[in-house]
Amino acid sequence: MSSIKSPHLVRTTIADSWRWMWPDLLMRILPLSIIPFIYIAILHLPLSAIGLTLHDVPQQIIIGLLVGILMTAFSALYRMYIVGPWFRRPTVKDQLFQSFFYLFINAPVEELFFRGFILEAVTYWTGWLGWGWLISTAAYTLYHRLGKWNWRSVGGVGLASLVFSLVYLWQPSPRSLLAVIIVHGFATSGFLSWGDEIIYRRWKRLQQKSGGATPS
Repeated sequence: MSSIKSPHLVRTTIADSWRWMWPDLLMRILPLSIIPFIYIAILHLPLSAIGLTLHDVPQQIIIGLLVGILMTAFSALYRMYIVGPWFRRPTVKDQLFQSFFYLFINAPVEELFFRGFILEAVTYWTGWLGWGWLISTAAYTLYHRLGKWNWRSVGGVGLASLVFSLVYLWQPSPRSLLAVIIVHGFATSGFLSWGDEIIYRRWKRLQQKSGGATPS
């Protein structure tokens, strides 16, 4: 692990990422994917009841990208100045590997579970959207403690969750998860993957100013 004040650079490879990713796929991603479908199967609900519907696709993509870019910047800055300026710089292949996971696996699954399932289910059973929003936001924020995230990181997750909920709830019913999945993927990548590259670039400039050698 490197930091802004360290002269050493740590690189990660696909093998490093796969070492933590495959248990995560089995123990977290798979259960979170299955539970929403069990819920709608038992109650004979349509897929739209858990956000699996498409409408205004160009608009959702544009909103997702615009808000997602802002959330990438927020996540990287929060990581650097609030959580701490440590980093592991991925190789190019590992960066692509991690980005694919965060954008196309992690973000869709977490949004399906927390916004599509918990928010919609709690709203359905309580009759009040406020309860759905509150419980889904709290659940999404606090479940990161199960991954042993520190409270500074969890605080950032809570702030991001507010944005995710707003992006999802601005839509008329039935709501689609598309825009918020894009935003979520960009935010997570900015915090856990692209943020490493941003911190590395800052580290490299500081090393050059101090006269130290900087590997590429």
